[in-house]
Amino acid sequence: MKECDVLVVGAGPAGSGAARASALAGVKTLMVDKKKEIGTPVQCGEVIGLELVKRSGIRIPANAIVAKHGFTRFVLGREVVIDNSEAYWHAVTVERKIFDKHLAFRAASAGASVQADTKLLSVKMDGNAVKNCLLSHQGGEVELSPKAIVAADGVHSTLSKELKAEFFSTKDVARGVEFELVAKRDIPQCMQIFIEPEIGLGYGWIIPKGKRRANVGLGLVGVNASRRSFLEDWITGHPVVSRYFDVDKVLEVKMGDAPVPGFLGGPVRGNVLFCGDAAGQTLAFVGEGIMPSYICGSLAGKHAALLSQGKGQRYEEDLVENMADQLMMGAVLRDTLVELWSSEDLDGRARSLLSGAVMNELVSPDDLKCSLNALEDDPLGAFKELVKGSGRDIKVKRC
Repeated sequence: MKECDVLVVGAGPAGSGAARASALAGVKTLMVDKKKEIGTPVQCGEVIGLELVKRSGIRIPANAIVAKHGFTRFVLGREVVIDNSEAYWHAVTVERKIFDKHLAFRAASAGASVQADTKLLSVKMDGNAVKNCLLSHQGGEVELSPKAIVAADGVHSTLSKELKAEFFSTKDVARGVEFELVAKRDIPQCMQIFIEPEIGLGYGWIIPKGKRRANVGLGLVGVNASRRSFLEDWITGHPVVSRYFDVDKVLEVKMGDAPVPGFLGGPVRGNVLFCGDAAGQTLAFVGEGIMPSYICGSLAGKHAALLSQGKGQRYEEDLVENMADQLMMGAVLRDTLVELWSSEDLDGRARSLLSGAVMNELVSPDDLKCSLNALEDDPLGAFKELVKGSGRDIKVKRC
């Protein structure tokens, strides 16, 4: 544990992206993570959209990929199915335990020091900047004085709390729970997203990890029930999900929270740059954060290095230039979905159907009322007409 110019707190995708970029800029970089093993425990669905992989410029190692998806399926209100084969909805499932270590390996190979089982305890301030950081390492305490810090320590960020700079409230956090399950039969090789009144403002998913294995979970917003019990009841009582899964073959239980606040820019407080889940840098309408976090973290690391060298940083401007289109698109869709599920004029069926239409960009947020009557009267026919008019690579059928 030596002095460093840039300290990166958190070794998830955002932290590893930041540490690598900072090290490549030629400054002494240290990345720490409180977990004993980077990549564990898994706290997400492990799916990555391939469009953002292209934007990131990285290659996912073959041994980390366990399934490939040529389309995404939306199951709306247990009534209508939309299969979206557009390029944006192509994805892969990865083993996060392998992938996160691969990203940390890339950071270390670029010159960054990496220490697992090392926890940030507190910071000392000098004006609005952090002067010293107190870390727990190998049973002892170590004090460092980095010139710049990247906060990549997740939705419940210690640095956010220390700096009193929390950027989103509890209502902006989806509480996730999933089981990695063995299936009773071969499952469709696509990510499936479930939107229905039984879940409310949130969604369910089946994410294949092979022909007979999948992550099956829920992202719950505003639901205070026991997450595990809620998921067990949902799997058992759902006509589609229970066709493939029982709750007696659980290989792993995964729980975690995901921020879905919409686009917050590139938060900077003094000499601390926030990125990844700590900055709400996810695709807010689906909660995907692996690649957005890595890309945004790389930008944070680049500008933290400049800051440590006494140069001016342009983190937010760079973030806007490189990722604002994706993050702001996610924010607009998220705000529309929140408005739909908050409307007292709509029942659960209408909310589900309209949410599916919005997420697949078959209707714009401004045209919701015009589409409502047709979707309620003849959902299948209305969706087919919308698809026909859009010329999109989308198929619609009954559930």
